[in-house]
Order: sequence, then C-alpha cells, then structure tokens
Amino acid sequence: MTKVSQEELFNMAISGAVTATGYADILLNRALRKHGADKTVGYPDTGYELPCFYGWSTTPVEKLGDLPVLLGEARAKIKHEPTLENALIAGEATMWSAEIVEAIRYVDSENPYADEAPPGTQEYCGFVGDPALRNLGIAFVDDTIPGAVVFIGKARDPEALARIVRDCQSKGMLLMVTFDIIRQLEDQGIKMGTDIMLYPLGEFTQAIHGLNYAIRAALTFGGIKRGDREGLYKYLCNRPKVVVVQLGPLDHIKVAAEFAVMFNGSPTITDQDVEEIPGKYVVQKDYDQIVQTIIETRGMEIKLGAVDVPVAYGPAFEGESVRRPDTYVECGGPSKTRVFEFVKMRSAEEVEDGKITMIGKDVDEIEEGGTSPIGILVDVYGKDMQEDFESVLERRIHQFINFAEGGWHTGQRNLLWIRLSKDGVNTGLRFKHFGDILYTKFHDDFGGLLSRVQITIMTDPKEIEKHIPEAMEAYDQRDQRLAGMTDEAVDTFYTCTLCQSFAPNHVCVVSPERLGLCGAINWMDAKASYQITPTGPNRPIEKGNCLDEVKGEWDGVNEAVIGASHGQLEKFNIYTMMEDPMTSCGCFECIVGIVPEANGVVVVNREHGGMTPLGMKFSTLAGTVGGGLQTPGFIGVGRYYLLSKKFISADGGFQRIVWMPKELKDAMHDKLKERAEELDSPDFVDKIADDTITTDTAGLVEFLKKVDHPALKMPSMM
Repeated sequence: MTKVSQEELFNMAISGAVTATGYADILLNRALRKHGADKTVGYPDTGYELPCFYGWSTTPVEKLGDLPVLLGEARAKIKHEPTLENALIAGEATMWSAEIVEAIRYVDSENPYADEAPPGTQEYCGFVGDPALRNLGIAFVDDTIPGAVVFIGKARDPEALARIVRDCQSKGMLLMVTFDIIRQLEDQGIKMGTDIMLYPLGEFTQAIHGLNYAIRAALTFGGIKRGDREGLYKYLCNRPKVVVVQLGPLDHIKVAAEFAVMFNGSPTITDQDVEEIPGKYVVQKDYDQIVQTIIETRGMEIKLGAVDVPVAYGPAFEGESVRRPDTYVECGGPSKTRVFEFVKMRSAEEVEDGKITMIGKDVDEIEEGGTSPIGILVDVYGKDMQEDFESVLERRIHQFINFAEGGWHTGQRNLLWIRLSKDGVNTGLRFKHFGDILYTKFHDDFGGLLSRVQITIMTDPKEIEKHIPEAMEAYDQRDQRLAGMTDEAVDTFYTCTLCQSFAPNHVCVVSPERLGLCGAINWMDAKASYQITPTGPNRPIEKGNCLDEVKGEWDGVNEAVIGASHGQLEKFNIYTMMEDPMTSCGCFECIVGIVPEANGVVVVNREHGGMTPLGMKFSTLAGTVGGGLQTPGFIGVGRYYLLSKKFISADGGFQRIVWMPKELKDAMHDKLKERAEELDSPDFVDKIADDTITTDTAGLVEFLKKVDHPALKMPSMM
C-alpha cells in the first residue's frame, strides 16, 4: 500500500469538510422547514447549549435560526490549497457541521439513539451530559484519570483491540468509542457505559460528542468564557489530555474529524501508512505499542500500579453500579448483615508486611443471590505514621475496592454496603482479592508513610465480633476530636489547591467548621495530608489578625490567598457568600445561590438535572460559579457544610435555605432535622421547598409565605 503523504492527508481533511458542511446544510434546511427558525436547539443536561459553538464562537446559539449564518461562516473559511493551516480550518468547519447534525437529532427526538443500535446490541449513548462530567470530580483534575482516548474506525485485530482497551482502563483512562469499534468490543465481551468511563458514542457524526465533552471540561473546570478562542486552545493543549486513535482504513470524513480534534489541540495516532506530522499525526502500526504511544504522545502521567486480580482494575470502574439483578452477593446495606472496615496503626512487631488472611467463607462458598457479613481490617506500621492519619487512609478503601470491575462499595466505617456482580464472580473475583487490592494500593499511594501493611478479610461472624469493639471505640474518638473543634479554637487553617490543574487560580481554605467544597477534605484530613506530603496540595495557613469576625476575614488568610491564586485574588471572606466569597473550581458537591425575591438561598446538588428557582440548571450555574472565580451571591460547597454552624453565618445561616432538590433533601433529612432542632426550629425542614413543590421563583415565594418560612422575616441579604 502506498504511503499517504501529508499533502494527501490535508486534501482528505478539506474534502471531508466540504462533504460535512454540505450534509449539515441539507439537514439544517430540512429542519428549518419542519420546525421553523424559532425552534429551541441544544443538548440535554448541559448549560453550554451546543458546546463547540459555545467554546469557539461569541454568538449564542439558542434557536435553529441561529445556525445558518454560523454554518455559512464555516463554509466560507474552507480553502482548497493542501496545507496544514487549511486542513485545521477544515477541521473547525467539520466540528461545527457535526455539532449541527447532532443538535438536529435532539430537536427531532429527546432520545435519538434509542432505536439506532441493532436489536440486542449495545445502545449508543450519544451526547454525554454535564452530570457525567462532573461526577468524575477530583479524579479528572488530580491526574487519577490521566487522559481521554477517542477510538475511531475499525481494528484489523479485534482481540488486540480488546487488549488495548483493557490496558487503557487499567491505567485509568477515560475512553470513548465510535464507528465499528463499538461492535468489535461488544463481540469481545467488553462492557460499555457512561458509569464505567467507556462511552459508546455512536457512528459517524456522533464522534463529535467526544470533542464537545473535552470542550465542556475546559469551560467547567478551567473557567474559560464563551468564545475565548485563544484561552480555549491553550487550555485544551494541556488539559484534558485527549488522543484520537484511528484504526483501519482512512476516509475523508474520518480524517476531517481528526483534524477537528487537532484544531482543539489534540493529536491522532493511526495504524495506517501515513507520512507523520510530528506530534500531531503519529503512526503506530504495532497494536502492542499503541498504549505506550498514547502515553508518550500526550505526556500522560500514569499513577496506577498493577493490581493482581482476575478482573479489570482502574478508575474507569469507580462509577460502576452493581444493581440487584446483577448481584451475586451483598454485604451490609439493606441486608443489615454485620460489617465494618478499620485502619489501625500498630507497632512494627504486630504487622507482617504482605500478610493477607481470609477468615470465613469466600464468595465461591456462598449461594448466588446470598448475603454475608464482612469485616476489613488493615493493620499498618510506618515510622512516620500517626493516629490522625488512620481515617485518611480508611476513606481510601471505598475508592480502592470500587476500582475493581464487578466490585461496588459505598459508605464507611460500620455503615457499609458492598456488592459483587455475577460477572465479576464468574470471572474469579473473591473477597480475598480485597486484600491484594488494599495491600498494593496502600503501598502505591502511601509508600512514603507506610512500610508494613497487613490485611485481614473476615466473613466469620464470631471473628467480626472480636474486632467490632476496638473499631467502634476508634470511630468515636475520631468524631470527638473533630466535633468539639471550632474555627476560633485553632490558629491554623489549610489551603487545598488540588484542583488548580483545572482551575489555575482557585484555592479552598479548609477550617474545622468548613470542609472543602468537593466534600472530600475536612480540616483533620488536610492537616494529615500536609504531614504525609508537606509539598502536596494542603498547606498550613497562620490565620493572623482578624479583620472581620462576622464575615470571617484574617490577614494571614488573605496573604495565603494572594499567593495561592497567583495574585489574581486579594482576599476572601469565609462566612459570607455576598462579599468577596471563597472561589469555586467546579468540583463542588452543591451550589448555593441567592434568590432575592425569597430573601434566601437555594441549594442544588450536581446530581440534579432539573430546573431551579434561579431559572438555571446546575450546569448553567456551574459555568457561572466555577473556574476559580469570586461570584458574590453564589458559592460552591460540600453538602455537609450546610450543617455547619458557620454555614453563611454572616448572611443568616442555615435558616436562609428555602429550596433544594428532593433527592438531596431526602438523602440528608435526618442530619438537616438535627441541625434544625439545634436552632429550636424542629419543623424547619418541612418549610424548605423542593422540585416536587415548585421550580420557579413565583411558586417558591408563594410556598414560603404559606409555611411562614423564617427567611421572609430576616434582614435583606442584598
């Protein structure tokens, strides 16, 4: 086969762009005749309308009638001289054309891909909404997920393709698959879905959903504004680290799509005989070397060590759900079997490094569909290990077990819920493998702290009861250490800059009464993290002189904020959302926003996809609040900060909450009620409206008057 020259490659991209824009023009005119120019256009579950236009154009796109001018501009830019510059221009035109084609699908149908996959085969996911992006949270900003790979085409060796995908998953990469590769992976028994970071986007123009996903990551976490072309390109060149893997024969449309991704700062790796464009269009014909080429071409940092278990292992499976029909065995949760997990610092003599003990029945001795008690005891020793670190390490058990395909873990301490799937058990996954996982991962992630790790997995009820008292006593002691702490009682707060890789100027300030906005880092965690890794994301702040006790301003905190934000911020107040509030990165569990008409605030969690009384969905709010910006009247928070005595205390505190989604209200009901009772207002939670009551401002105010909500009688927030 003759090698494809660069000039031929450029010609293919340009030709593909001509075809793509022509196809988009035909479908757009047809849609305009059918629906009219005023028909609303946009993808579901996003605040970014059509993200490719939102990122690269200053022109808002809200109606079908907004699209013809933009498509005409894209077509007019196409030049036919075969140069790299013109091929990239063609890539932009192809990007916009594919976005239009896909947007029209969602105008015609709420779920346009439901019927496209052949019966009995993997359903395409098409557009992947903002909630899936945000659910990746910290993993997407701390390099736990080192990059994203978009597979295009058809592999010459399906078994080798499956090995490539498994290897990418084991290294924690986010994967998106298109064209014939979806069916090839299905034939190889590879499970796909948005919950395991392997997205079957679909065929043809559906590949654009990989690109608009990356663009939304920049808009969401990086604070890039609409139409900031230079800022967007610079950001995408660095994060997220996207690579296209083109397998099988080239055609004009695929090449044009690859230059669309290249236009967005990401390279293509192909198995075809092509004259390379160094760093941009790379050839790797050996399938066994493709993963290494992906890593080296994009400069990915792989943190995940090899874990010796019979199932695939990596962050790709952290979001995997094991539903009841797919469950082989269940521990804790609704089954109410006795469970606990406990990390305990011991003396050197008490810990034998690498000793993994299984006491009781393993999964293969339990009937399918059965339940089991379980205890997970991790004994550790290290010369620098401290008792305060136990809870930090213990919280990682949740993540480490969830990384196993077919393993599902939620909760902590003695309030666990663990499931193993039928597929996982049939592949060989057992309880004893929890020991292999935890031993490897504790050494990988905390090797500088721990020199000995010993694991005991127990399902024998009598053995579990032997260890429960020690664990319960330790849990109680930990709670007492933090429960009695106040911001006034300490001289030191901590920064958290974990998310600066995505929001370069954002900084959290973590205090005893205000946890990080991601909900994962409290003051004790930050303190322990600093002691474990002094050069890490958590650094101590000497509070210094108090400048405003009510709003929560200290000169030491301001000085730290100036440094950590690279001079972009001069100060912020910890206890108010109305004046110089703390910044937000995009990983927040919830957004708190003022509703002036109600003289209160709404709280919306990132899992909620519906409308709010603010007239915006979570994704739109996040685009306003995130990116390391100070936005008076809006803050990102961890959900348990709502229960703190310092929650917007300068603005009226807990009783300013007037609305939240029912899902969040139900999940936190008991804790919310406890806080209300502390304020001598036991019926307050019932006065908080939710989305089953109203989602608009007028309805909210009417409800608040009906229930006599206390916020209506408070001083104005404005």
